[in-house]
Amino acid sequence: MSSNPSEQETISTDTNDLNIEILVSAIGAIIHDIDLSNSLHNSNIIQQIEQALIKHQVLFFRNQHLTPKQHRDFARLFGDLHTHPFYPHVQDIPELMVLEYGPDRKPSNDHWHTDITFTEKPALGCVLYARQIPSVGGDTLWSSMYSAYDALSLPMKNFLSTLSAEHFYAKNFNMTNVYVSDAREKLDKAKQELPPVMHPVIRTHPITKRKLLFVNTTFTTRILGLSDIESDMLLNYLFSLVNQPEYTVRWHWKENDVAFWDNRSTQHYAIGDYWPNCRRMERATIIGDRPV
Repeated sequence: MSSNPSEQETISTDTNDLNIEILVSAIGAIIHDIDLSNSLHNSNIIQQIEQALIKHQVLFFRNQHLTPKQHRDFARLFGDLHTHPFYPHVQDIPELMVLEYGPDRKPSNDHWHTDITFTEKPALGCVLYARQIPSVGGDTLWSSMYSAYDALSLPMKNFLSTLSAEHFYAKNFNMTNVYVSDAREKLDKAKQELPPVMHPVIRTHPITKRKLLFVNTTFTTRILGLSDIESDMLLNYLFSLVNQPEYTVRWHWKENDVAFWDNRSTQHYAIGDYWPNCRRMERATIIGDRPV
């Protein structure tokens, strides 16, 4: 997805070549009858997928058979890829992080969040591939932050638009949930390289120009300019908005499913109800722009 305005203007809004099934009016769609491995060099199809993503916020593709390299290369068509500072990765492909849980590793993503908002340029989007799925449980929820913002009163919208919030990796990542052999080294390195960052509480999507709520329980630590009590009260209220059923879509995974979501306008929640059974997902994260 280009950040160049002149390039953005040439992007078509046509998705006529895609078989799209809308799941929920607010968010979510399945794209049927497509093989992503055969779409890597079809610029027209890639452009239409991009437009469908902007419109529906999260896209699902059933029965894909991507190699890790194809997975990475598909995601790379939409922008540069991020290498996660804490998660393990697929062998020889550092851009593909591994989310694997089972009897010896309890799920740690069972809370609402937007990915890597602890960086100056949070993710544009993520492409998640289901490698191993439990027989029961393990669904993922996504919530539209457009809808969360739209439901606010005008005075609240005006107030929140004046505020910025701090995001920090250490609110979530520590020795209890960084499952790599060099966890201490990675956490010590992060202290030096990942200081807290500030983002607007209400950001504007760079493509649609719509406003949306941009705080999350996992990485947002405080709202600047407010007392601790005021900040906590306001954040708890804003966090509660994500849970509204009308804003969400729930996906029941099958092996070889792919989900591609707009990380700028959504939050997601990986339900941990399958534990102690095994679940392995692989994710490519596309670097975005600085929120404004």
